[in-house]
Amino acid sequence: MNRIQNTRPAAVRRRWIFGCMLAATALMSTVPVGAVEGSAQTSLEQWLLRRLNQPTEHERAHERDGNVYIYDGLTDREVDQALNEHFDRIEYMMFLGTRKTIPTETANSNAQSNVETESPGCM
Repeated sequence: MNRIQNTRPAAVRRRWIFGCMLAATALMSTVPVGAVEGSAQTSLEQWLLRRLNQPTEHERAHERDGNVYIYDGLTDREVDQALNEHFDRIEYMMFLGTRKTIPTETANSNAQSNVETESPGCM
């Protein structure tokens, strides 16, 4: 078998390797079945809210080991709800860049259309 492979011209082997690499790259970039469509920011916010409100047992164990998770960019309403409903986990939460909301559930924006936050976040 090695003898057959060694008799192939180097150019054919390079094309075959290139084809395999191209196929692997295409397979890695495909979207998993059932993936939620939306922007990366929306997906991140959904993940943060899931992590905050419905942590897995592994995430809870991580917290019990003394680890603190930083939640960035949530609304003040989401933070208040989490603090009220998950009082027993407050010591494991840190909130940065909390967005201020107005009674209509939308975030306040300043003149440059930037969302106002209660903390400037990390700079």
